[in-house]
Amino acid sequence: MHRLLFTIAAQATGWQLYEGDEGKFWFSRWDDALETADIMAGALHERHGIPTAVVMDMAGREAVLVSSHG
Repeated sequence: MHRLLFTIAAQATGWQLYEGDEGKFWFSRWDDALETADIMAGALHERHGIPTAVVMDMAGREAVLVSSHG
């Protein structure tokens, strides 16, 4: 089954959270972005059984897996 990715990417003045390819939220603090992404990913898996993961975009390098659900 396909795994839905929540990606945290650095922006000029903060952090952008993407759900799949769609930009969802912007945060000034990395830990706020991470907490929100993990809550969203966990809730989606718990309520709908969709496998999810939170990854950190490393600006031109391979993304790093932060957490996964399912």
